[in-house]
Amino acid sequence: MVILYWMYRLIIDNVDRGLVEKTIDRYYGRWLAISRDTSKYSYNIVLSKNCETKLVKPNEVIVCIKRESVKDIRRAIEYGRAFLRQWVTWDGSTYLLNNSGEPLKDYIIHPAFDIYIWREELEASILREKNIRVCRNPLIHKRFGGEHIVYSGPSPVARLKIPDQGIDFAVEQTSMDCNDNDLKLFIEKNRETMLRHVMIARSFLNSLGEPDHVLVSFSGGKDSLVVLDLAIKHYGSEMVTGVYVDTGVDFPSTNKYVDEVAEKLNVKIEKVYVPVKELIESKGLPSRTNRWCTLLKTRGFKKVFEKYREKYDKILVLVGDRDSESEARARKPPVRKRKKYLEAAPIKQWSTIHVQLYTWMNNLPENPLYKMGFYRLGCYICPALTSLEKHVMVRKLYDSLNNLPYFKEFVDRESRHIT
Repeated sequence: MVILYWMYRLIIDNVDRGLVEKTIDRYYGRWLAISRDTSKYSYNIVLSKNCETKLVKPNEVIVCIKRESVKDIRRAIEYGRAFLRQWVTWDGSTYLLNNSGEPLKDYIIHPAFDIYIWREELEASILREKNIRVCRNPLIHKRFGGEHIVYSGPSPVARLKIPDQGIDFAVEQTSMDCNDNDLKLFIEKNRETMLRHVMIARSFLNSLGEPDHVLVSFSGGKDSLVVLDLAIKHYGSEMVTGVYVDTGVDFPSTNKYVDEVAEKLNVKIEKVYVPVKELIESKGLPSRTNRWCTLLKTRGFKKVFEKYREKYDKILVLVGDRDSESEARARKPPVRKRKKYLEAAPIKQWSTIHVQLYTWMNNLPENPLYKMGFYRLGCYICPALTSLEKHVMVRKLYDSLNNLPYFKEFVDRESRHIT
């Protein structure tokens, strides 16, 4: 079997190989394959029977299969991938992305969950105003249905309910026993673990061959920032161009931030304008069931792609897709063969906490919206914004957004939803 594009290896331990191959054929294809041995350049999932599911190394997990069927094998693979990106322990001073610390209380690993850190300024600005006490730099465990569990040390101290609709959220204090998370120690103690993830990402990029040029879809968000930096370090800044699609209803701070990134990373970022703002009058505000703006943004990127295609034959497109963002993205392979180019997602396996750790280790400039409580970025009228993000927009950013086109109409629409 050709091993091109391998990001994952499956190692079989006393499990029916035929069923594993059938599972791969049905759900994964060539991007997930069986191997005899583990590799430091891949994520390794050992499928075994009569065992305990556990993380062995930052890139190796043993997953226990109780019943041999295609359904159960697929479930085991997905939980193995979740263990690799969500495992975290507490060592008394900070969180560790390995087994060296104490397991967290009531912590659940699931393919749809995510973890990240709220720095102390977020705790102060968002939680204290609702009379919730947590300690410095808490860990957020993002679960189903807008549920966010706040850890300060090994135990949860608060619970947030952040619905998609509306402009507010609910918070409950669950414990007063909290511990500060030392962010400097977090970065230093997890450095080696993070370097292992970076090595796998760069090995993955090596497997894609030698492109003539690399285009990075750069949204101004944390994930595409990391991918842009990885590409620059791997290929060199002259080989890389970022592509930023401006809709006319982007946050003004994001537009400025894109220029800052280009200067700080010494890389060219092409800006292309698409008329989302101009079409709202006829099409209406984008909604969760009618995100007509997405097609325009895709066309904007393709416009830049065609421009570069006139100069280069082999163009590699890199994106910041990650499994923990959505089930749809988790189903995508790390490499997609498009009609005219190859598209790849080198940080597919990372959780948000890995993205944060890489950003802080490399002193990358962060979009200021993250420091105010945003989890994902988009336009200021984006239907995918959560109630917490809209709460921040109304309570913290209203003066800077108040006179922008369609902002008041968006807030009025969202305010009608009762949370």
